[in-house]
Amino acid sequence: RSGSLLCLVASDVLKNHPASSEPLRVVRHGLVGKQRSAARAAAAKMAKKKAGPRLPAFSRGASSANPDRVPGRKANRSGGSLRDKATIKRLKLYTGGKVKRDKQGVVVEGDLARRDRAGNAEITGATGRVAPDRRWFGNTRTIRPEELDKFRHELREARRDPFSVVLHRKRVPTALVEEPSDARPAKLKREELLAAEPFERSGTARKRVRGAADSLEALAAKARRAADAYDARHGGGADARARSSEQAKILERESTDATGRDLFAKGQSRRIWAELYKVLDCSDVVLHVVDARDPPGTTCARVVSHLKTQATHKHLVFVLNKCDLVPNWSVRRWIAILGETAPTLAFRASQTKPFGKGALIDVLRQFAHLKSDAKQISCGVVGYPNVGKSSVINALRAKAVCKVAPVPGETKIWQYVALTKRVNLIDCPGVVYNDDDNDEAAAVLKGVVRAERLPDPSVYIASLLRRCDPQHIVRTYDVPFDGLAGVSEQEDHAQSMAFVDALARKSGRLRKGGEADAHTVAVQLINDWQRGKIPHFVAPPEDPSRRPSGEGE
Repeated sequence: RSGSLLCLVASDVLKNHPASSEPLRVVRHGLVGKQRSAARAAAAKMAKKKAGPRLPAFSRGASSANPDRVPGRKANRSGGSLRDKATIKRLKLYTGGKVKRDKQGVVVEGDLARRDRAGNAEITGATGRVAPDRRWFGNTRTIRPEELDKFRHELREARRDPFSVVLHRKRVPTALVEEPSDARPAKLKREELLAAEPFERSGTARKRVRGAADSLEALAAKARRAADAYDARHGGGADARARSSEQAKILERESTDATGRDLFAKGQSRRIWAELYKVLDCSDVVLHVVDARDPPGTTCARVVSHLKTQATHKHLVFVLNKCDLVPNWSVRRWIAILGETAPTLAFRASQTKPFGKGALIDVLRQFAHLKSDAKQISCGVVGYPNVGKSSVINALRAKAVCKVAPVPGETKIWQYVALTKRVNLIDCPGVVYNDDDNDEAAAVLKGVVRAERLPDPSVYIASLLRRCDPQHIVRTYDVPFDGLAGVSEQEDHAQSMAFVDALARKSGRLRKGGEADAHTVAVQLINDWQRGKIPHFVAPPEDPSRRPSGEGE
């Protein structure tokens, strides 16, 4: 190349200087500027012309495992296609290639190509089998009994703690964790029959049927003894039972209103219970509103038991409403007592000056944060009639979104109210839980029945006066009253009617002839009791361990 470059430079110089007589000296490194670039371009052009076709970096073999092979005459003649790189790579995985060993002779590559050995060990019937695993055939996991017992104990402790929340409930094997109890439905007990008795022995040993008696005479004697025991227990024979039935009919006629409906069956209809269970089914969080003046009387043990056993994924929160009508020490004790079952908050329902509003909203936001997978959560507000369920919702919204009234039964159907973008409130009608220990006087004083609809409200005045402090009665109505402490049940009605007569004459509520209007005054007393004008509250149980520090008697 250097020689050809010198020849070209010499020919150009001779063409440009033909008449020069001096000898021409060609200096190799004397070319500068345009002459050097022209020389390089000419040399590159000449080298490109002389160069032939570019040879590949590797030779193309005719092997079928070579993706760059040249198709032969047979492939061109039949028009078939060759294997691509992906197919060849997959086939090489099956064979594993050739066996490669290290300096010590241990196989390091190509185990798949060897069919009689796995590594340095010979494949036999014992080493060539793969141990089966249950996880191949389903979404199951195995756990040791010790670990299951530990997990069951920890889950039980977490459920007992009202301030703990179990997350990812769908991933917990509840069928293995939950212990069987006697409160299960009969259907589940029938399904678990084989757990108590194996199938091999079921039906083989029949039990002898035990009859009521061995003979007809023995059965008749047993029936007579049962009848005599019933008469002795109810204080008389057939005549006494007839008299008691007549008295029951009279009381039933007296306890019905003008439309013929039972006054004390309010809040217990099938429609009201259907509304309650609709609210419970649609709610993620249940706010049980309790009257701070009578927490044990306005707490429904049936709803609490239902949520703890049948709906463990729902959260229960007690709202101790009307806490401004009772002393502070009573509120603190009831919060400690109810807090053993579920989180409890003190609340005062007011649109202008509420108490406990911020704490309740924070709790609802925490539940919404725990259920981050859901777009919104629903909070059902349940409780007895006239405990302030709709007033609690209005206080949270700071405006009248639900219709309220100081009488029971104002809310007829459930109602959705949006609190925030992620929290919805559900207002529920008041439901009366007909427990065995409830009587008519307790139902009237709890606010279940409207006092205006009672046929004789003066009957319940004695129970009202017995449950309150005489000093509060004197301070409220300015009428002398000594109380009913130490008075028999026969005399308390007379003294209560004397107080009603004195209050009617002081307030000027008289009928024709100067007779006191006892009906109107009795209705006023019951309404004042229900609406908080007469101070009263149920004292919490005396327990020194639950008494806050620094609190006296």
